[in-house]
Amino acid sequence: MKKLAKSLLVIALGLFMSVNVMADVQTGKTGPDYPTDYYMIVESKAGGIDIYSQPDLESTRLNDEQIPNGTALHIEGEVEDAENNRTWGYTEYHGMYGYAPLDECRPADSRKEAIDSELYIAGKDHVNYNADYDVNAYAEEGTQKLYQGPGKKYGEVPGVRDIENGETLHITQDAEMVDGSHWGVTRVDGTEGWVDLEKTEEWKAEHLDTVEESVDAVAEVSVTPTEAAKATETPVPTETAKATETAEATETLAPTEAAEATETPTPAITEETDEAENTEKDSKEPEAENTDAKDIREASGQNVKAAKTKWYQNPFTWIIGIAVLAVIGLLVYHNKKK
Repeated sequence: MKKLAKSLLVIALGLFMSVNVMADVQTGKTGPDYPTDYYMIVESKAGGIDIYSQPDLESTRLNDEQIPNGTALHIEGEVEDAENNRTWGYTEYHGMYGYAPLDECRPADSRKEAIDSELYIAGKDHVNYNADYDVNAYAEEGTQKLYQGPGKKYGEVPGVRDIENGETLHITQDAEMVDGSHWGVTRVDGTEGWVDLEKTEEWKAEHLDTVEESVDAVAEVSVTPTEAAKATETPVPTETAKATETAEATETLAPTEAAEATETPTPAITEETDEAENTEKDSKEPEAENTDAKDIREASGQNVKAAKTKWYQNPFTWIIGIAVLAVIGLLVYHNKKK
């Protein structure tokens, strides 16, 4: 009986260890080994790095374009890859969380150094260190935060209240970052920080006009060819009728010339019909392009979803089944031995 108990204990321990190992292999790494809080600046010989869904170069790449040299990354956790002698940093980029290889980055001594690096790669034409204008805050959420740098990754300024919609903010420095975001330095109750300039009434008004102009331009382009086709089609029957009347009224006109006069407009109708068909095709092509763009965005890794597995593909099912068969075999063996 003691031997049976020992055998069952060994099987149970083996099953427990197998489940842990298989779970890590099948589900992959979903979080860092331990949390961190520091900044790294991208410095790669290739000019930039990529960010991955897992700490593995074979996993899904989340970025469409490389993260350029000089970009500061807030490292919120680390994973040690002993097999490849590499450290992975868990970070956020363009709203996506993933892993970046830290062997192609250098540490920033401070948050200020990280900010200065990003302002440098933005370029002097995109950074105004002497700004002097006011904006009115406007966020769809109703309020917004003041940050310690030009980006949410730098963290909120501690101890500062939320900025309310309609509140006037005086901007003393602004910058258009490499990632396309726009930030400005301001003060809230005497505390300096960075505010998202895209969350202002001025930004909304300016870009609403831009969007409306783009829509109008597209409408003009889509309408003009149709109207032109109609305008060119209208005179054709008139010219044909005139040619026919001329042929009937002029008795001295040779039959060959009359036939040519009557037949001449026919190719014009065919060409104009082809132009109308091409216009319809052109008007349909943007819809196809939009569909392709949507497919590309979905495949870019911005919305990565795990595929559902069937029961027989689950390793736990096989492990439990094998363990049960092993226990039954041991019980049968000991019963026969008795």
